[in-house]
Amino acid sequence: MVFGLAGTARAQLGLYGMYTGTEMSGVQCLSTTACSSPNGDVRPWGGFGGVYYDFRNIGPVRIGVDLRAGGLHSNRSASSSAGGSNIVSAQTFLGGLRGSIKTPITWLSPYAQISAGYTRSNVTEPVNLALATSSTNSNPPRTYDGFIAYEGFVGADIHVFPFLDVRPIELGIGNMNRVGTGNGSTSVGLLSIGAGVVLRIGH
Repeated sequence: MVFGLAGTARAQLGLYGMYTGTEMSGVQCLSTTACSSPNGDVRPWGGFGGVYYDFRNIGPVRIGVDLRAGGLHSNRSASSSAGGSNIVSAQTFLGGLRGSIKTPITWLSPYAQISAGYTRSNVTEPVNLALATSSTNSNPPRTYDGFIAYEGFVGADIHVFPFLDVRPIELGIGNMNRVGTGNGSTSVGLLSIGAGVVLRIGH
């Protein structure tokens, strides 16, 4: 019985920081000339911070929740021919469920999770050409859209000290869908890779 396998365990809290790169795909080029990032893909990088709380064991799996937030930036655009410092950006908040697996290798903790949340990004929007031609607006503002984002992650933590883990890799796959009106693509694919460190509290 499942209830026979489930049990409480001493809760564990983890705080982590990661450096992450994401391929955003399926972006429509809205420029009459080639976009600065071709083929409908753009690959921004940035930092994420998060917290997880594991609170229950089900067999060898420890169940918990995860919250994370961060920002990504790219100097190239898949929707515009323009380029420049941080011309594409995305700010994301995600929450979800995670499960880590107890293995015979005591210093290794693989995990998987599914998360959903909100992203604010200008990835599908072109540069405002009307403002760009104005002599007073050499760097015109970009329009930002809201997206519902969802992503699945798999990764592994390596225990270095009783309180500190190294996260050598985390892989993610997902999508984000625009909320409301905007220009260009309404759906953007996500593929991510990241690495970081984890501060563990509890056992």
